[in-house]
Amino acid sequence: MIRIEENYASVYENSKSRYIKDAIPELKNVQIKVDSAVFSREGMAALRGQVQGVFEQIDVDEIMRMREIFPKLRMELSYDMKDAMQKDMRNASEEIIKAKGYTSLDDTIALHMNAYTRQYETILRGHADGTRDVYVSDGMDENGKMQYHKVTLEEDLGYLNEAFGQIADGMVLAANSKAILQQNKEVFGGQKALAAPLPNRYGERLADILKRAASTYAEQRQKGNSANAAKLAFDYLNQDKSFSNTMHMLFSVR
Repeated sequence: MIRIEENYASVYENSKSRYIKDAIPELKNVQIKVDSAVFSREGMAALRGQVQGVFEQIDVDEIMRMREIFPKLRMELSYDMKDAMQKDMRNASEEIIKAKGYTSLDDTIALHMNAYTRQYETILRGHADGTRDVYVSDGMDENGKMQYHKVTLEEDLGYLNEAFGQIADGMVLAANSKAILQQNKEVFGGQKALAAPLPNRYGERLADILKRAASTYAEQRQKGNSANAAKLAFDYLNQDKSFSNTMHMLFSVR
């Protein structure tokens, strides 16, 4: 027995529905419950033509390729790296806080630089031994097929530096938060935390120090030299002793 009901868009087969409204617009508002189906001769011809046209467009080889590529495809690789570094920093910070109850400026700098180092070395090692197998999308071609390519070492490091730059910029917010806390202590607690006024762009200067250290670390590693990213950051910070001392005092405010 056959029933055709309006305002549905499913073909039921073996108790499962398959939506076909996009493939066969003529059946958009019709539901067909089928034990056996009876159509007019013209209707059957039209249906066969529509279904055949849909399946002719399916590229089986492309489907098989995409099944392999999709698990390796990254839509926002820099975001993935940023997330990984932030988790690294968060875990390390929790250990420091457990040990002494707070994180100092030196701890904060080391957390940033060590997270960058670990990501950098993971990428470098993965490309060297062939285990780094990551793809990014290049959009769609004129036929609607997704285009993609395997990420090169140079691209990978570019994504890493973009992600680290965003994390380093978080030092602006961290420094400003410390400054607000220090001001509140002065206003409400009468505690003079800093011996000198805060310099201009102090947060941006801290962020720039981290980025500069990361860049120098990358340059040295690309030359095959060993380097310590945290030490580089401390060296750059201490080039201006007055600034360094003020920032250490600011981050000691708790």
